Amino acid sequence: MPITSFAHKARCTLRKLPTVVALAALLAAPGAHAETDRLLGLIAPMKAATPFKIGVTVVHLNDDFYKGIVYGIEDEAKRSNVQVVQVSIAGAYGNVREQFAQLDAFKTLGVNVAVLAPAAYDGFDPIIRSLKSTGMKVASVGIPVNSKNVDFGVLQDDSAIGKVLADAVCRSGTGEKTVVSVPGPAGAEWVRLRYVGFTDEAKKCPSMKVLPGAFGGALGLQEGLAQTSDLLLRNPDANFVYTPEVSLGMGAAQAIRQQNRKVQVVTSSMVREAAPMVKDGRMLAVVSEPGIIMGRLIVQYAIRAEAGQPLPNLAPPSASGLAYPHYDVPSTLITKANVDTHPFEIYEIPPKNWQMPAVQ
Repeated sequence: MPITSFAHKARCTLRKLPTVVALAALLAAPGAHAETDRLLGLIAPMKAATPFKIGVTVVHLNDDFYKGIVYGIEDEAKRSNVQVVQVSIAGAYGNVREQFAQLDAFKTLGVNVAVLAPAAYDGFDPIIRSLKSTGMKVASVGIPVNSKNVDFGVLQDDSAIGKVLADAVCRSGTGEKTVVSVPGPAGAEWVRLRYVGFTDEAKKCPSMKVLPGAFGGALGLQEGLAQTSDLLLRNPDANFVYTPEVSLGMGAAQAIRQQNRKVQVVTSSMVREAAPMVKDGRMLAVVSEPGIIMGRLIVQYAIRAEAGQPLPNLAPPSASGLAYPHYDVPSTLITKANVDTHPFEIYEIPPKNWQMPAVQ
């Protein structure tokens, strides 16, 4: 099938399929793995007629999600006549002052498009307005930010991620389903949206009960292990654990093994280390978060924005509660049925020979 016709078919398919299965359908389409269609038909690839500069700041580079975003941006920029002049990291969620300084430094670097994965949902509007006053465009990637002054975003529907995980639990067989929750750190909007999506969807399942969870703590395997161990001891009837992301989820799976419990985890952001846990049943389902594709799309939208061209397929401001135009990248649900065939290298994990850029 010619790439142009595949792209048309892919866009039509996206309008019909639920978000979390749409990209899986695209990958199954003929030609989906072709090098010339690295964007999977989500947008037609373009090269910048005139080179311009991108600056990137993300929360951290401790996981494949943010590494995938940075790799996607860098690789797509190289292919598209765009220069990535700076990659900065805030260091952790909540480190907003550090990120403010990094964004401000983009002014002296002559950045045309600032790409922001924010360390917090609130508080960025003043610095974004300051960047815009210089003529710079600002793009949001990966997770949302509370500002109407962002030009465009490439994100994922966090509420939908929570809903599809709840649906996976509901459909997981007969019998009562009692879920304990490790909701994640307080103050992160994506964490809140996933938990709300999960609990709201669970209310539609008569056989499913979600025990309330308390926001707090950090991300990480040890945090997931500690919280889940305590929850399982206090709730002997629990047979499922919800976490918003995979490091907490892998900690939860370790707690389950230590207590020799018949409990399954649902979580998000697929990594290779989680694959054995999906295979042995400790993880019922994991939502892939395609950071590489998000990074590629950011560059493609930046090219169009710099050229004054339309930005196709963006949801309007106010959609999903956001105040700026954005595109929610379709994800896919990983279970025992597809874990062995999931294309990590397309979705989320950079090649082994990729060199991490020098960061500030």
